[in-house]
Amino acid sequence: MPKNIFIKSISLAFLLSLLPMKSYAKTQDFYDEAEFESYIEENQNVVYDPFEKYNRKVFAFNDFIDRYFLEFLAKEYRKDIPKPARKIVRNFLTNLSAPISVFNSLLQGKGENSLATFSNFLINSTVGIAGLFDVASEKGIRYSKEDFGQTLGFYGVKSGPFLVVPFIGPSNIRDFSGMTTDQIISPTSYNISEIGGKTYLIGEDNLFALTFVGAVDTRESLIDIIEDVKKDSFDYYATLRSAYNQRRINEIKN
Repeated sequence: MPKNIFIKSISLAFLLSLLPMKSYAKTQDFYDEAEFESYIEENQNVVYDPFEKYNRKVFAFNDFIDRYFLEFLAKEYRKDIPKPARKIVRNFLTNLSAPISVFNSLLQGKGENSLATFSNFLINSTVGIAGLFDVASEKGIRYSKEDFGQTLGFYGVKSGPFLVVPFIGPSNIRDFSGMTTDQIISPTSYNISEIGGKTYLIGEDNLFALTFVGAVDTRESLIDIIEDVKKDSFDYYATLRSAYNQRRINEIKN
């Protein structure tokens, strides 16, 4: 993947600064607020955060960007775009990320999930018109998202220090490395003609637009949850740190 494409994608993914979870964790339509709260309540693990002083500064920066830019866009998106249309956008973005789950499911030896993911992707890409309609889930074909950070955790790689990355958000050494790998193997990075060429399945401008739309769409799905967490949390940073850590533990176990 060309460096400038990766930088563009990363620069638009700042929504993750507020997210304690991945954008498309499962083929569910929306995040479950009760599920989110349970991650916080059940978390009994002390998160290894030796860079907390630095992390809090980056977190404050990301929060500022979200508060004065992304949150506004997300609320306008919810207000102006009908729910059925938002659902179609979410279906398309979720379907586009499915091959990454297939790859990581295979690496972990999760044959049933890899088959379900591939079947879901194939059906939605054809009958569902390029993933615009989630026909497979309506037929009961669902899957759990797998990423390379989960794959590393599956094989015993420790999470390492907690990190808040500028424009990206909550992560750790293992998951950030995994995210980079997933970017490399993403279908949007595949070269059409030859390795090392300049023609890609999705051009730079389209990839930029997809990343931006994905950021706004995910932030829209989290408007209510984030508002409640901010209102109820004594320490917003610590709450999201714990929620992110516990969610990743649960994703690796399942």
